[in-house]
Amino acid sequence: MKKKRTIVIAIAVIIVIAVVGVIMMILRKPTAKDVLSEMNAGWNLGNTFDAWGAPNPSDDETYWQNPKTTKEMIDAVRTQGFNTVRIPVTWSEHIGAAPDYAIDNEWLERVAEVVDYAYTEEMFVILDTHHEPDFWLKPQTEGLDETKAELAAIWKQLSARFAEYDYHLLFEGMNEPRMKGTPEEWSGGTAEGRAAVNELNKVFVDTVRAAGGENATRCLIICPYGNSVTAQTITELEVPDDKYVMVSAHLYTPYFFTYEPESGSVNVWNGSLKKDIKWAADQLNTNLIENKIPVIVTEFGAVNKTYTDADGKETQNTQEIIKWLADYMEIMNGYGIKCVWWDNGNYSDSGEKFGIFDRKNCTWYSQEIADALIKYAEQ
Repeated sequence: MKKKRTIVIAIAVIIVIAVVGVIMMILRKPTAKDVLSEMNAGWNLGNTFDAWGAPNPSDDETYWQNPKTTKEMIDAVRTQGFNTVRIPVTWSEHIGAAPDYAIDNEWLERVAEVVDYAYTEEMFVILDTHHEPDFWLKPQTEGLDETKAELAAIWKQLSARFAEYDYHLLFEGMNEPRMKGTPEEWSGGTAEGRAAVNELNKVFVDTVRAAGGENATRCLIICPYGNSVTAQTITELEVPDDKYVMVSAHLYTPYFFTYEPESGSVNVWNGSLKKDIKWAADQLNTNLIENKIPVIVTEFGAVNKTYTDADGKETQNTQEIIKWLADYMEIMNGYGIKCVWWDNGNYSDSGEKFGIFDRKNCTWYSQEIADALIKYAEQ
């Protein structure tokens, strides 16, 4: 009898512990640092919902030559080992006039459908506003009130639509906010531009926080001017005292290796330019991470290119990318910075060849690079 009673008590204790565990999971409100620690490798659904310019804006999703996104695609990315998907979205061609700036419901619901492909699998999903600097997002004093009003209207609607989504859905306020075509576009902007970005970041955070639901503790991502890492952009960035906020940078570093410029292209990775990656990471660490501000690189990558090697043979740079990736991730991992590969779907056509995933066949153009991303992200 005594033994039976002991068993019953033990079972009851186990049940109580399980119930408490479930309740704690439901009530859990991870900070930005917590969320970042749970991420591993990330992947961008680039040149899809961020595409624009189709004669009929409803066709923007496929206008830049990528197929319509399916759940099978996202499942293949998850199966590979990625647990984070960034969904860049350009809203400009899908919103109405001031003062409401109403988002087209059909477009919003299609974006939400793709968000759900990943979210229902408990992947982390980053949703942003992307090519808005091509349209209305101008970080300058002139017209700033109108710019802030439009940004607030967009995020008020997005916050309402996704109000009950938990911490697996992150909002990224802006993508590369900058004055296009100016001499300072990619070198950190002007003092005026950097100050304007600070104001816009504040509008984004305040708007989401006031929206109710899970938005009070949702992880929000703000950025410096152009998402650039320079001494000015990082030191002058104003970060709110909010444990649910992290900062995003874009680091295609070093440029002459990660891109394919007409002159000066670096094709072989021998580690001599590792110092460039280290400098950028040190800037983020000194100014942000050491001040308990988490950092994520929401875009990085290196293009597929063919070059003539030392023996005069035409060689693809896959192995060089893998060597670069090992050095890159070693540095980022050392600071707890998580990275999201920029995949625009282009592997072999003209233009920037950042594609590693074949969306038409749900296979990998470069299985070796995909494997390396998972391997190094988990070290």
